[in-house]
Amino acid sequence: MDKVSTVNLLVGAVLPLLVAFVSKESWAGWVKGSLLAVLSAAGGLGTEYVSDPSAFSLSVAGWSAASAFVLGVAAHYGVYKGTTLQELLSKALYAAPVTADAEG
Repeated sequence: MDKVSTVNLLVGAVLPLLVAFVSKESWAGWVKGSLLAVLSAAGGLGTEYVSDPSAFSLSVAGWSAASAFVLGVAAHYGVYKGTTLQELLSKALYAAPVTADAEG
């Protein structure tokens, strides 16, 4: 396996954690899925461009994006869903609002 494929697999495995980090828990599943698709597309285009800018191929970038998306969905449901790591990341940026009763 070449370096680009390895990087693409790592990107796909990390993307669900990134989506959990930048999204709110209350967001609909389709929004999070769309965010994963956009990040996968960016990752596919980026890895193809970085590998050899002079020989950039949109079809290879598309396959990289699709494989990163499929791996990201599989990693979310197969590995990360319901784990403490994903729960911590989902609460990292968006803290629950403090109510007047909780302030004391």
